[in-house]
Amino acid sequence: MKKLGIVLFFMISLTSCLEIMDEAAKAVSKSTDRASESTSVSNYQTISVDSLYRLDVPKYMKEMGSLHPQASLQYANIYKEAYTIVLHENKYDFVEIFKELEEYDSRLSIIENYVIVQKKMFNKNLEALKIQDYGLIKINGYPARQVKMLGVGDGIKVQYVVAFIEGSENIYMLMNWTVKDRMQSLENTFEYINNTFQLI
Repeated sequence: MKKLGIVLFFMISLTSCLEIMDEAAKAVSKSTDRASESTSVSNYQTISVDSLYRLDVPKYMKEMGSLHPQASLQYANIYKEAYTIVLHENKYDFVEIFKELEEYDSRLSIIENYVIVQKKMFNKNLEALKIQDYGLIKINGYPARQVKMLGVGDGIKVQYVVAFIEGSENIYMLMNWTVKDRMQSLENTFEYINNTFQLI
């Protein structure tokens, strides 16, 4: 049940992340320029994590250890209100736990079950949640799904671009988020980040 606790703890800690975003929003004046950021390779840095995976994040993002204690990667820029974390867990532990809870559908793939579970978690913790599936089924050859979500937490409208990726041993959730007003400029950046995921 340890892994389930990690998943539940993540959703509880979402509130503190939203508070950080709210403080940053008050501290920084909003830019009227909502043009998409450049996704030129030269604007990104490659981060390798524990011989597990590597991921590109914008150079303006810095490591921020306070976003989530169980995340294996945490990068952000509070002035741009751009946040990226990666959570992972053993996929066979996930299957075992959710079979015990009778929440696992054996007719579906592991990645599809994982997406369903995570969507339910978000739905419990955000108000007025809207989820848009991208229709994506692979990222760099790995089984994957990607969703865009809009919800309200603690009165703040937040948008996410989340990728779920199945590796040989682990299943990964790459979560990128910002306040609603900034998504237009950051959406391509978040998609780019997700699409750079590679197992090591």
